[in-house]
Amino acid sequence: MIQLADLTVHLPGFTLDRVSFTVPSGDVGVITGATGAGKTTLLEAITGVRDVARGRVTLGDTDVTQQPPERRNAGLVYQHAWLFPHLSVQQNVAYGARSGSIVAALKALLRLEPLMPKPVSTLSGGERQLVALARALAREPATLLLDEPFAAMDSELRDGVRTAVLGWAAERCITTLLVTHDAVEAVQVGSVRFHLDRGVLTVK
Repeated sequence: MIQLADLTVHLPGFTLDRVSFTVPSGDVGVITGATGAGKTTLLEAITGVRDVARGRVTLGDTDVTQQPPERRNAGLVYQHAWLFPHLSVQQNVAYGARSGSIVAALKALLRLEPLMPKPVSTLSGGERQLVALARALAREPATLLLDEPFAAMDSELRDGVRTAVLGWAAERCITTLLVTHDAVEAVQVGSVRFHLDRGVLTVK
């Protein structure tokens, strides 16, 4: 479960204002909104990367508001994949993985075999996103936060990867929150949907 209660974050010139919502355990929540609406800030507040001014963040049955990011068991994948540039794809995916078997399973799921020995500097934008998704899932998070991770992929690849990632999450009861600009995608995959507009959230 992801549950926010009156979550408020202050940044220079911007406030994420008293955001409250619940995504039930194992479900997919979707957030839409224009650029600058606060979507990434919201995800970062959930993971603990951003300090909150007030409110509460509950993941599963635990109030994690005061806990550091490494204790929240949440994976965050940004729109522009952040990978370790000095490591190969194999090493990136394996970094922090709970076991070698899960790396092998994700390699098959996302069809990463041809990429595994490559340095990440040689990858396309879509390939980098695949690696970032695999690395996040390999840590076996209880909560998965996705900041438009499919945007850099062509439509055919995007649909297949999205189905694979969300199917993997569903099988493992990973509660997922997806940020997207795609209204069709939001309707297709979201069991609960929200919209952010200049830091203010509404339920769709």
